Amino acid sequence: MNNRKFINRNKTAIKQLLKEIGKHRYELALEMMQIKQPPISMSGFYLEATDDAILLCYRYPSRFETTIMKVQGFENVPAEGWELKKG
Repeated sequence: MNNRKFINRNKTAIKQLLKEIGKHRYELALEMMQIKQPPISMSGFYLEATDDAILLCYRYPSRFETTIMKVQGFENVPAEGWELKKG
């Protein structure tokens, strides 16, 4: 069984993806994930890919990490810039 995860921190691609997702769908995802403090800066956003899903995630300055939503199927998910996640 392969448990490798890949990560992408391309801010330009993530901004485009967030625009494609839209404010309503993004806020609904935050609500569904019961995220009390929404992300406040672009610096913490990243994409994480496994064999099963591509996820939009956020790492807070406190180092707490959370998954916001699945994003496979969106046109603005980058094809390049993926790196093997360490740890």
